[in-house]
Amino acid sequence: MFCRNCGEENPDNAVFCRNCGERLEKEEIKKAEVIENTVNTHNQSTTTGTSSSKDNDWVNCCICIVVIFIAFAIFGAIFRI
Repeated sequence: MFCRNCGEENPDNAVFCRNCGERLEKEEIKKAEVIENTVNTHNQSTTTGTSSSKDNDWVNCCICIVVIFIAFAIFGAIFRI
């Protein structure tokens, strides 16, 4: 029997999952269904965080370029030849 929560395979007579402790139901669960649910949950959480990460990278890059430009301007003004 497979746990609906984590997908761990347990003995048929088990009442609780040996991996996560979730109470097991008497009906047998197909492993493919558990894996599909786990993959879908993981993809949803990964997809939502991707766009904000790219936006943050773009903003950080722009800030670094501005800081470097200001640093060169200051050093150029101080060490004028």
